[in-house]
Amino acid sequence: MNWIDKFANKLSPLAGKLNNQRHLAAIRDSFIVTMPLIMAASVFVLLNALLFSNAAVNKVIDLSKLADLATMVNNATLGILAILVAYNIGVNLATWYVENKRVNSKAFTPTHAGGLSVCLMFLMMPVRNQVTLVSGKTALAVDAFPQSLTSSSGLFLAMFAGIVGTELFVRFSKYEKLQIHMPDSVPPAVGSTFNSLVPEVLVIIIMVIPIYLITTFLGKSIPELISIIIQTPLKGLVLSGPGMILIQFISDTLWVFGLHGSSILSPITVAPQLQSIQENIQAFANHKPIPNIVNAPFLGSYGLLGGGGCVMALIIAIFLVSKKEDNRNVAKLAIGPSVFNIAEPIMFGLPVVMNPLFMIPVAVIPSINLTLAYILTKIGLLGKMVAISPWITPPVLQTWVSTAGNIPATLFTVILLIMDVIIYIPFVMASNKVVEKS
Repeated sequence: MNWIDKFANKLSPLAGKLNNQRHLAAIRDSFIVTMPLIMAASVFVLLNALLFSNAAVNKVIDLSKLADLATMVNNATLGILAILVAYNIGVNLATWYVENKRVNSKAFTPTHAGGLSVCLMFLMMPVRNQVTLVSGKTALAVDAFPQSLTSSSGLFLAMFAGIVGTELFVRFSKYEKLQIHMPDSVPPAVGSTFNSLVPEVLVIIIMVIPIYLITTFLGKSIPELISIIIQTPLKGLVLSGPGMILIQFISDTLWVFGLHGSSILSPITVAPQLQSIQENIQAFANHKPIPNIVNAPFLGSYGLLGGGGCVMALIIAIFLVSKKEDNRNVAKLAIGPSVFNIAEPIMFGLPVVMNPLFMIPVAVIPSINLTLAYILTKIGLLGKMVAISPWITPPVLQTWVSTAGNIPATLFTVILLIMDVIIYIPFVMASNKVVEKS
């Protein structure tokens, strides 16, 4: 057994446990559910920038009144993102307990867990918030929930509420004495509601007392404390240049051992990246400077050319220099999926996974691409990402859409693809020589 097999045998069980850990899986799946809504918001942001608020277009036909469409869609999607995530985390985590038979009680249903999670999320928000009037002159303390806590900025609050609330709900639901049993003639929905009444009330009481004490004596709200302790440090890691490269390298290294790295790491990366792209979207819609470089569209546009490991370049390199008929046949089958950033056919068909010859470029090339893109974006040569395109959007087109038509960024993606092909060619040629020796 060589060192690759030994390393894989040690890595696979750990990665598998992380991927299937109930809390991380609940968070990951909750974000997946929200992606269509996020993309809908991106579409209307682009329409607003290219048509509704475009001065050149409005000279021909006045579409300025349609700008409110983008605001309406943003409020209904990104504006309530944290609420949706809190609910889905509760539902997903509760479903795990039910499916794995860890709880068998009429007092416990995923729907009630989801609703309770949303309740606890709002319970942790400040009772009163400062708002500024449209005039910009007067700040008032009002009984209102700010969108900054119901949108992507409140995702960590949502995750905390979903996990803690559901875990407490599970434990109280197991006590038969806490349930209010109804006659069999009562409809199931009504019966489950009465059964869960006492457990849910207990969870709220147990949560509200420490929340009140903490906010009263520390003078800081729970969202502020979460931001100081968790959100700010994690955001600094995920959205910084060095942190991005480190996480990307780990993700692609997991890939070459047959593990879906981006999926495994998504519970710690998605929340900061969503907040980053929402801040960019809002700044772009308001014609303000774009604040952030690193986010999911940035990683997809430059580090996912054809799928994990930028394998479209590998496929092109195989067509150019490979003398192995079987590799060329695999490449023919894999080119179609790779156009839509699906890497599995080439990863497992060539294979790239567990292949000492291709493991190095697959693990390193995306990090090289992202490093170059980060530097050029930092100095202002490339446009920043201001929209989310579906991850299956073909390379180059994805960059054009995500940057709202920034030509330098789009052309740079083409340059990266050519560079990646050049890097892959020596490894493909080495593969030819291995065949000749065999």
